[in-house]
Amino acid sequence: MCKLGAVALVAAVLVAACSASTERATTSSADGAGGGDVDHAATVEPGAQPSVTMAAAGSTGTSTPNAVVPTDAGDDESTAPRTLADTSLRLVPVAEIDDPIAMAAKPDTAQRYVASRSGQVWLPDPGGSDAAPQLVADIGKSVSGGCERGLLGLAFAPDGSQLYLSYTDTSGASRIAAAPMQGSVPETDRMRVLLRVDQPACNHNGGHVAIGPDGLLWAGFGDGGAADDLFGNGQDPFTLLGTIVRIDPMPPSGRGYAIPAGNPFASGGGAPEVWAYGARNPWRFSFDSTTGDLWIGDVGQNAIEEIGALRAADGWSPGANLGWPLFEGNDRFAGSATRGDLVFPVYTYGHDEGCSVTGGEVYRGALIGALAGAYVFGDYCTAELWGLVADADGGLGRVSLGVSVPRQTLVSFGTDADGELYVLSSAGTVFRLEPDLR
Repeated sequence: MCKLGAVALVAAVLVAACSASTERATTSSADGAGGGDVDHAATVEPGAQPSVTMAAAGSTGTSTPNAVVPTDAGDDESTAPRTLADTSLRLVPVAEIDDPIAMAAKPDTAQRYVASRSGQVWLPDPGGSDAAPQLVADIGKSVSGGCERGLLGLAFAPDGSQLYLSYTDTSGASRIAAAPMQGSVPETDRMRVLLRVDQPACNHNGGHVAIGPDGLLWAGFGDGGAADDLFGNGQDPFTLLGTIVRIDPMPPSGRGYAIPAGNPFASGGGAPEVWAYGARNPWRFSFDSTTGDLWIGDVGQNAIEEIGALRAADGWSPGANLGWPLFEGNDRFAGSATRGDLVFPVYTYGHDEGCSVTGGEVYRGALIGALAGAYVFGDYCTAELWGLVADADGGLGRVSLGVSVPRQTLVSFGTDADGELYVLSSAGTVFRLEPDLR
């Protein structure tokens, strides 16, 4: 087995377990056309324009990111940073929480909730103060730990009335449950289980949950674990393993969940919950709050990490086949399916640059104007924050943001109600990404 996924494992163990292959990093269009090589991006330093290799399909070339900072009235335009090259960033600690693994903002409030992998839910700044984090729920007795198990995700209903929790239960199965909110507290003693998925191994649980722009609950599950798609789930749309599912968690009956209209297999051909399949271990996906696009970080096997995107303009490509294990990234891994059958990643990088992708968020906050519209993500083994930005030809290139999570513990990202970006370290710190004005 090569990689267990981007959870709080010891980085040295991951590196030792993975091959030292030096596969190329590539960019591609959303429909999977192959792109040119992408070199290591230069670190963004104040006052220095980085040179980032970006390429259209079939060519290579060098261009520079040129995202411009929108300036507010009254800004001194002679000193305001206008590009990523002019913007120095820093990670500011905002909370100390044991083994934080996921974050969600409660709608229409300034409250941010953080899940600990061992089963706790915390309110980092109760009352908007600098007080110590408040423990608001604890389902630790229902959660299994070790390997890649635990409380892995949380999300709020659009009206904030329910908190959805994704975790592995004491038998190791994946569960998604709903807890009604009483003020700022989730009532876990009234929690109802929506979905349960047996897991044949302890790794590749996925576990992320999010509410889409459609108001429905989306969840990701890995391929069942071990390695090389041992259990044959990747290309099987009749299982929920290796998929992203979409369900209605608030059916009129008030029990279980409903299959939304428009799910691609609602009438047959696959499990009705499945929206997309062919994932290996989707470790964090997110919806762009402006465009609605769905971005997916999918952990690779031996050589390649990948970022996928299902565009809202295409209806999120219902029934999308993300390719695993036929392909790892854009490279053949197994089988003989043609490329035209699959939805290929929009960006990949090799294990000479990292080992386990941590999917992130498209930045839509106001603090860092030059970062607007960039997809911010990272890798567990480097812990460096990267941004995918568009070049003049519409391709994607990677830029280093010049900051890293200490001790290689980058496990997750989150945003608050204002779209500001937070970074979670399994070592116990929640950071906010801010401009460094020192």
